[in-house]
This record gives sequence, structure tokens and C-alpha cells, in this order.
Amino acid sequence: MNIVNVGYDSTNYYVLEQSGKRLLIDVGFPGTLPKLTAELKRKGLALAGLNYLCVTHYHPDHAGLVQELKNKGLKHLVFEEQLAGVLLQKNYIKPDSGYIDIRLVDSLKLSTTGSRGWLLKNLGLAGEFVSTPGHSPDSVSLVLDSGQAFTGDLTPAAMLTNGETELAQHSWDQLRALKVRMIYPGHGPTRPIS
Repeated sequence: MNIVNVGYDSTNYYVLEQSGKRLLIDVGFPGTLPKLTAELKRKGLALAGLNYLCVTHYHPDHAGLVQELKNKGLKHLVFEEQLAGVLLQKNYIKPDSGYIDIRLVDSLKLSTTGSRGWLLKNLGLAGEFVSTPGHSPDSVSLVLDSGQAFTGDLTPAAMLTNGETELAQHSWDQLRALKVRMIYPGHGPTRPIS
């Protein structure tokens, strides 16, 4: 499997390629499609070559381009745990940002509990999506059987504050139980799990 970081503006976005299919994890601020397209090109990828997109949580820096990318032909994966977050995202976005409301009618609505079968069948990825609340209640992480996890903004265990400690600590414990060794965060460098 090939993993390429196509992030910009201090946020990481990852393209996972397996068996000729490409999944984009997290997608960028509203109005930044030219930046994403330029970064893809710089890394030898094309927007037209991406098949699916998913986001770790519905905050503007991770999900602001969802509908723009859907309009370009990418299939949007959304999880039951995230549906409320999709609707709330508008509350965090400035009116003049160019944000386009996410239309869920043609999104692929999945359950994290059934995600392993979907990933294997459609992308050839051995792994699963798991609910990892802590930073936000709608946070999910992609955990690969190879020991890699794409965690979005799940707060590192060493930086937990009182308000998020219990939920986030449970999420980190869950990732450790799934034998995660390497974290691909939404911000900062790739690192071993602590």
C-alpha cells in the first residue's frame, strides 16, 4: 500500500492507494480546492484519480471540501457516528468561505462495525474504521491491520485536558488494543503511538 501526505496549511491529508483504488482521508478547508489539486499534482497524483473520500471528523479544516470533491466525482464515506457532526459543521464556518453544504443523499452511509468488510471488498485494505471520540464526538480513525492509524485530531495522550481525558483515553486504549504502532495525525508528523 502506498501512503502519500497531500496536506497544506498545517493540516495533513492522506491518500491511500491499494489495488488501483485511492482513498483520500480528510480534505481541507472550504475554498482551498486549488491548493489540494496543486499538492496532489506536486506528489504525482491527480484529483481525477481519487475514488473515495472520508473525514476523521467534521471540522472545517478536515471536511470543508467534502461537497466540492463529491461534485468532482469522489464517493463520500460517512459513518453513523458522524451524521450529527455533518449538520453541525456549518456552525463553525465563516459565511464568506465558499463552503458548499454537504448533501448526504448520495453519500455512502456506513457503520464502523461493518467497515472491515466494506474496506476489503471495495479498496482491498485490511483494516477497519473505529469510533474514537475525544477531540469531537464524531471522530473516527482508520486502523489498518499493518499497525497504522489515521487519527485526525484525536488529542495525544500526553496532552489530554480534564474535559476530554476520559473519552480520549478510552479511544487511545482502543487503538493500542488493536495493535496500532504508528499514528498518522491530522496535524504534526507521523509518529509511534505513545
